[in-house]
Amino acid sequence: MEEDRHEFPDEHESPAPVRLPGEPSVPSEPHASHHHEPREVVDEPVDVFGAEEAPTALVERLAAVSPSSPPGHRSLAPPYSPERDRVDGPARAPATLVVFAAFGTPSSRPLGHLLTSLRERHVSTLAIAWRHYPDPSAHPHAATLALAAEAAATLYRFWPLAHELLRLHHDDPRDLHGAFLRAGVDPRRALDAMRAGTGIDRIVDDVASARASGVPFSPTLFVNGDHYRGELELAAVEAALL
Repeated sequence: MEEDRHEFPDEHESPAPVRLPGEPSVPSEPHASHHHEPREVVDEPVDVFGAEEAPTALVERLAAVSPSSPPGHRSLAPPYSPERDRVDGPARAPATLVVFAAFGTPSSRPLGHLLTSLRERHVSTLAIAWRHYPDPSAHPHAATLALAAEAAATLYRFWPLAHELLRLHHDDPRDLHGAFLRAGVDPRRALDAMRAGTGIDRIVDDVASARASGVPFSPTLFVNGDHYRGELELAAVEAALL
């Protein structure tokens, strides 16, 4: 399916102000007075994106997902599906890598580097599929960012935004706005989809899949349907793919 094409401002231009979920309409201080360095931690106890109905509803539903796999079970359930999964690369490639992970966590950036390298080195032979596995209690931003990715999917831009989310620290709502622009996503349309709860069912289903597959933590990889137990390093993952 051909992706929608839209014209967006250059990423170096100052974007027009866009209110994110929970953000006040008027800043408490003038924008020009904000001079701060990005913080190195993304999982602070304060939800800087705000907690509107959709992220709150998602967190409540995730809390209700119970483990459904027998002890020691480590097979992908349900199996990889080109029709259902969020796939980067040729959907019916000979090798598959299913990633259970979350955005806005300390492991996001290393995981992003790994996936980018794998994609570049195995352009025609590897399908990478993303399944959401946010833990709101450990990473308060994860649920909101999962909704942002699903909002981008409605505009056929899931993976462009996913790569941007994996690169950023996400400690400020403006980071998400900039990620939307760089991924070719209209921030206003994406935020409308987020507020509507678009993608909540899919995220909950992904977490249920993680529990059924015996996923112990985020990120966890499955290579050709089997649980990968090695290091998250390029050479090690490539060896498992062969």
